[in-house]
Amino acid sequence: MLCVSPDAIPHLCTVYRPLRFVLGLIARLPWWALYVLSDLLFFFIYHVVWYRRQLVWRNISTAFPEKSAEEVNDISIAFYKNLCDQIVETIKLLHATPEEISARFGADTAVYDRLHAEGRHVLQATAHQFNWEWGNWILNRHTRFTVRIIYMMVGSRTMARIISELRLKHGSVLIPANDLNALLQTSENPSISVFLADQNPSDRRRAQWETFLGREAPFHRGLEILARRKGHAVIFDEMVKVRRGHYRSISHLAFEDGSTTAEGEITSAYVRFLEASIRRQPENWLWTHNRWKHKRNRA
Repeated sequence: MLCVSPDAIPHLCTVYRPLRFVLGLIARLPWWALYVLSDLLFFFIYHVVWYRRQLVWRNISTAFPEKSAEEVNDISIAFYKNLCDQIVETIKLLHATPEEISARFGADTAVYDRLHAEGRHVLQATAHQFNWEWGNWILNRHTRFTVRIIYMMVGSRTMARIISELRLKHGSVLIPANDLNALLQTSENPSISVFLADQNPSDRRRAQWETFLGREAPFHRGLEILARRKGHAVIFDEMVKVRRGHYRSISHLAFEDGSTTAEGEITSAYVRFLEASIRRQPENWLWTHNRWKHKRNRA
């Protein structure tokens, strides 16, 4: 789920205020009630409206041709349950304290502590693995870095504004993915720039095409360009669902100095990293995203 800057959204929004009020009430529910709501939401979107079920089935079965129809179905159901948990858990951030989230999201920050002590800037490549919004909070809470969230525009201004509030609540800085000048600016204090690196790039002419889970897909090159120009460290981050409502983040230092890499090396390495992560826990990735809708123009 991506967002736009609140400054770019009109404050007088007829939808925003009532929706924000309702979501605020949901956010105050105790955890057990929140997951009852998630179960009801799963029944509605999976059994009643069939939200993108054909797309999800096609994506999973194509990515895992060795799996039987029963196995694909099991992954699909588990994914939709995780998706509904992600929705209510994100809403919970409107009221949850950092201590509550920290108790439910484990992270080893040793590599971040070392890089910060050295005064290094870090680029983090993460993905739409559950729960990525909690992961953003954890970076702010448990590292000393300035956290910069690199975002892309979405259609719903109302939801974009709400998600932006969550990300700004504990000090994140929002930077548009197409603002090259802002991306290239280096702050005095060490920063982490977080890229949701599995999303479709807005400009496919400048994308790097990689075979991803059996099909060719374009990948944004912004993180790699920044790493090679600035010599920043590059971390690949994997989010694992431990059990319901509990996650952990595994951070891998992929490149100590991005300026020493060859063109395309960082992006290719991340795609292979992400593939391996998805294969370990396929139900924990966002299969409703039509990641393979674009085809390369080879003319």
